[in-house]
Amino acid sequence: MADSISFSYDGQGLLAELAALPPMARLACATAAATRLMPACERFAALHAPATVGRAREIVAELWQCILAHDPDSQPWPAVLDEVMRMIPGKEAEGGLLTQMAEDGLASLAYAIRCLLVDQPSQAESAVGREYDATDQAAIRLTGVVPNTPKKEARLLAHPLIQRTLGRQHQDLALLRRGDLAELLRQAVAHPTFTEQELASFSSVK
Repeated sequence: MADSISFSYDGQGLLAELAALPPMARLACATAAATRLMPACERFAALHAPATVGRAREIVAELWQCILAHDPDSQPWPAVLDEVMRMIPGKEAEGGLLTQMAEDGLASLAYAIRCLLVDQPSQAESAVGREYDATDQAAIRLTGVVPNTPKKEARLLAHPLIQRTLGRQHQDLALLRRGDLAELLRQAVAHPTFTEQELASFSSVK
């Protein structure tokens, strides 16, 4: 039985929804996406960048503290953003698909910090978009399907990794419309973008 499509990524629609939310809700949406990608960042750091192990998750925790306390000045965020940018693996980095997942995770975190600094809905949309990009690239690498036709694009969109993530992003917006930031945090921590088993398999995918 073929996988079905329940959700799709609509960047412009997401941007409109984010623009209608309060600033801290936008930041929470961005941070939730980055939070779900943290296990990928941590696995990459443990294998290829041991000096940074745990730091990305610390920064995510600081963002959540800022959100829940409504205190945007709790950290020197421009300096923290510079630190995150230095952590993003370059094109020469080893690690195959896992490296790509870590790049998307750290880029998502950088966009979340930019969302805090400049309060532009587009920064939050970019943070969420990088989580979608991570699952899209994973599906392409795992299936070998190149999305160069509508049929192949639909096949990729139906991949369980992508549908799972889009479903969680849809749920994020529902929680934000209710103003339930604490539950958003709980869900983001409990349901990462990729399971530990999936991440372990990515290390061998080039």
